[in-house]
Amino acid sequence: MISSHKNLVYLGSDGIGVRALQWLLENSGSAFRLAGVVSGLDKKRGRGLRLQANPITTWARRNNVPLLQPERPKEEILPWMQTLKGDVGLVFAYGCILPNALLDSTPLGFLNLHPSLLPELRGPSPIETTILQRKTQTGVSLMKLAAAMDVGPVYTAEIIDVDARETTPTLREKVSYAAVTALGKHLPAILHGDLIPVEQDHANATYTKLIQKSDGLLDFNKTAWDLEAQIRAHIPWPGSFFIYNGVPTKVGHTEWRESSVRNTIGTILGIHDGALEITTGDGILRVFELQSPMGKMRPAD
Repeated sequence: MISSHKNLVYLGSDGIGVRALQWLLENSGSAFRLAGVVSGLDKKRGRGLRLQANPITTWARRNNVPLLQPERPKEEILPWMQTLKGDVGLVFAYGCILPNALLDSTPLGFLNLHPSLLPELRGPSPIETTILQRKTQTGVSLMKLAAAMDVGPVYTAEIIDVDARETTPTLREKVSYAAVTALGKHLPAILHGDLIPVEQDHANATYTKLIQKSDGLLDFNKTAWDLEAQIRAHIPWPGSFFIYNGVPTKVGHTEWRESSVRNTIGTILGIHDGALEITTGDGILRVFELQSPMGKMRPAD
């Protein structure tokens, strides 16, 4: 008897996809079968610089799912997909650009889970940028992967409400659940050809940038509310800091308030109700936690 299921290969290196992987494993059956996982190489991490696996690799090993960790993704993934008789690929935060030869190698192509409402926020940092721009809504788009970044047609999008106190870790959590919801609702229909993707409105596309360590520096010429959003967006990396007497001082929990005070921008007004207050381009930034180099995050007062 010929099997009707599709062999699905997952490509990802970020722990945000563990819930989606678990769903794929638990729901393998008549529509699809999780045939394998492609992920990044183990890397040296921590103070001891010991080799450690990323969360996706750890999950695959624990669940005895065939795993490939290619040194040269553009060369090694295609023959492995052919060995697995892969019908479709699913990419979620893999971090590598896939060549056209690979995208065209499977009967159903490659799908991609992107954490924004495309065509908004294409690129490498949609979650952080959602917070930086103080958006109240974002989502997860399930799309067909194309050669250029995030330009493929979209099958569906799950909407996510963004709280006023959202941080990158809390929004990542919401994205991980929304990805599972999108797969649960629509993956079988996509694999059976019952759902047709819709082209994006490319004229209205917006883009995100790769976040650098230097983006953690706070510029007090900005408004207090923009700084507070920046601090939430950059948890845990690159973090947020200012330079005081030549020393980088890291910032934890903050709030902002409006103020008619017109001191020089960046003036420390002192401690008020447990917060260090600093003037900005508009409004007051209230800092509740500070960390000196080599120290621990402590209450500002």
